[in-house]
Amino acid sequence: MEGLSLRRIPPGQPGAGIAVVRLHFTADPTMNEEKVAALRAKYTSEARFRREMDIQYEALEGELLYPEWHRGINAIPEFDVSDSDRWTLYMGLDPHPRTAHACLWYAVNKHGDGVVCGELWPEFGTRYGPVDGIRWKVADIAEAIQMFESDSELKPSPFQWARGKRLKVFRRVMDTYGHASGNADEDEDYFELYRKAGIRLSEAANKAGKPNEIVRLNFDSAKKGHDNLAKAYNNIGQALTQSLDGAGHTLPPQLTVFEENYETIEEFENVRFPEGEAETLTDERPISYQKHLLDCLAYIWTSRPRFVTPKRIDDVFVPQYPNLGY
Repeated sequence: MEGLSLRRIPPGQPGAGIAVVRLHFTADPTMNEEKVAALRAKYTSEARFRREMDIQYEALEGELLYPEWHRGINAIPEFDVSDSDRWTLYMGLDPHPRTAHACLWYAVNKHGDGVVCGELWPEFGTRYGPVDGIRWKVADIAEAIQMFESDSELKPSPFQWARGKRLKVFRRVMDTYGHASGNADEDEDYFELYRKAGIRLSEAANKAGKPNEIVRLNFDSAKKGHDNLAKAYNNIGQALTQSLDGAGHTLPPQLTVFEENYETIEEFENVRFPEGEAETLTDERPISYQKHLLDCLAYIWTSRPRFVTPKRIDDVFVPQYPNLGY
C-alpha cells in the first residue's frame, strides 16, 4: 500500500526491534497536488514540512532552530511597553545549578503582536558577566529583576526604554527543572527560593516606603513535554514571518525583539539542530550552543501568552436594572 511502511526501533533503544507503522499522507487517495500545496503552506520552512509530513527525521539536520529569523525584520528599536492597558508582560526563567540563570521578558498586545523587551544572562562574556568571577546566586538575580521592574531611573540596557516606568508582570514561567534543583548553598528548589526572595525584597521595600520596588517572584511550571515544546518552536517560527493581508500588502511579523537584546538575537542567529541522522527524540533537540534565552521564550509560549485586560480595584458594577442585577 502506497504511503504505508514499517520502521523498527534501533538496537540499544527502549523497545528495540519493535516494528512501528509509519503512515504517510500519500496513503490518502484524496491528497491531490492542491491539497499538498495547501498543507505545505502551513509550515514555516520546507525542512519542517519534510520532517513532520514526509517523516524525514533528518530534515532539520544542521538547520537553524528558527530559520524564519531575519535581523533586518525582527530586530526593532525599543519603545515603551509598560502600559498594562496596552501590553501584558510575561517573564520566563531558565535555572541551572552550575551556570547562570537566564531571564527573558515578553510583552504582547491585544492584536497578538509580541516583543522580547528585556533579557538577563549574567554569564562570563556577556554584558552582565560577574566582574568578581563569582556566579550569581538567586538573591543576586532577584535583586536585578526587582530593579528592572521598579520605577528606577538607573536601569541599564536593554531596559533603558523602561527608565522611570514600573513594570507589572502578569505571569512568570520557569523550567520544570527548577523543582529539583539546588546546591550546597541553596538546598530548596528554585521555585521556592525565588518566591522567598520576592517576599524578602518586598518586605524591605515596604519598610523603606518604596511600593514600586515590591516584586512577587511566584513562578508557574513550564509545559515542557516534547509535543508542547515542538508546538512552541513552530508557533514562534510562524510569528517571526511576515504575512500578507487581504489586499496583498505585507504585514510585519507578530514576533519581534528589541535590538538591544544582544544575547537573544545572538541565539536566534546561532542555535541549530545537530547534524547526522536522528534516531531518537533526543537527537532532534537543538544544539545547546547557548539557547537559554530562547528556552525562556519557548517556556512563555507554552503558556499561550495573550493580552489580558488589567483588573481595576475601583471598577464597580452598576446595573442598569437594579432589581434584575443587569
